[in-house]
Amino acid sequence: MTAPFVMKASFYLPTHENQAKNVAHLLYIGTRSGVDKGEFNELEELDAGNRYAEKILAEYDKLDDFIDNFEIDTAGTPAGHVKYMDERPGSHGLFSSDENVSLKETMKELSKHSGVVWRFILSLKEEDAVKLGYTTRESWEKALRATISDAAAKMGISESNLRWVAAFHQAKGHPHVHVVMWEKTPQRRLGRLSKGEVKDIKKIFLDEIYAKERLALTAEKSALRDLIRDTAKRDISEVLKEVKKARIEIRALNGEKPGLPPTLDQTTREELLEKLKELSTIMPSHGRIAFAYMPSEVKEKAKEIADWLLKQPGFSQSVERYKDLAKELASHYTSNPEVLEKAADKAYEDIQKRTAQIVLKGAAALQKDPSKVINTVWRSAWRALERERLRAEAEASIAAQKEMERKRRMTERGESREV
Repeated sequence: MTAPFVMKASFYLPTHENQAKNVAHLLYIGTRSGVDKGEFNELEELDAGNRYAEKILAEYDKLDDFIDNFEIDTAGTPAGHVKYMDERPGSHGLFSSDENVSLKETMKELSKHSGVVWRFILSLKEEDAVKLGYTTRESWEKALRATISDAAAKMGISESNLRWVAAFHQAKGHPHVHVVMWEKTPQRRLGRLSKGEVKDIKKIFLDEIYAKERLALTAEKSALRDLIRDTAKRDISEVLKEVKKARIEIRALNGEKPGLPPTLDQTTREELLEKLKELSTIMPSHGRIAFAYMPSEVKEKAKEIADWLLKQPGFSQSVERYKDLAKELASHYTSNPEVLEKAADKAYEDIQKRTAQIVLKGAAALQKDPSKVINTVWRSAWRALERERLRAEAEASIAAQKEMERKRRMTERGESREV
């Protein structure tokens, strides 16, 4: 069974080989497929940066030559030829305590660093990441900026002597963050962390990540305690039933948090970009970006792209479940097949319009940063769909409970259901 939170730590002493590995690791975590570059792979790959180092440095005799001449192409792929392209927002996924992180300058710094470099991987199971709100780069940035200096202090590193960068990877199943840490002026010579240091560092991260959940649990315990006290004379089983019912109703009202979106591969990314470009050419040049106010030609194109999105792997399964739930809810009032199908069609039209609105906003924002827009549209469409499906799941649970309760009361009265 996988632990809810995993922390892995490793260290690299200041040898020439390790300096090259650290540079390659930085490039790997900052530009690899799946890294969140600020819009909006795996734990087994702890040493993937080392393997990557062997691959990208094989053609270079000197590390300095590689750093001075590498570039990042438009797809975010590192290359070691031509000339270095000026870095721009979205060219890599590294973040730190500073607002802007230069990948090239950080690589240069690590290539000449004469002290120990530590690497951490912090990972959550997807269900816990969703529940706790750690499925985006922004949430991890906030958590790390609040904890890194305290974690470093447990290693004897002062905040004024601390350097670190991190990258968030939205890996399906276990979203995680890579952290690289070192001292500005090398002082600590011992790389290996003691069991006590590991325990203290892990606790610092855990306390921050689970802070909101602990507050929620404390509030829930207080509410339950008050409820039980106020209803002490009633059957405790009835009280617990009411609590369960209240929780389900809260889910129906607010909706659960959606999980991570399906993987957006390069082919699909390029196809979505072309579709948004086509839409942007026929959109009005001014006015409010709202589906209801768009010309009929624009509406049809936006719905066409929405249909395409909703048919993508991962999306389509959720759409079908959403339609089934619409029919299930309608079946409590009628058994007419035509009416049930109309309910399913109406549910699809609702989510189609929601998705079309997201598509319109994406097309309107294309000029700012195409790569960022594509990821945002993909993720926003997934969230809109999943929120509605999860809300429908909760509503269906409530309806089913009410139906069971109605049947129970009818049975107690000796009645039978009229058809």
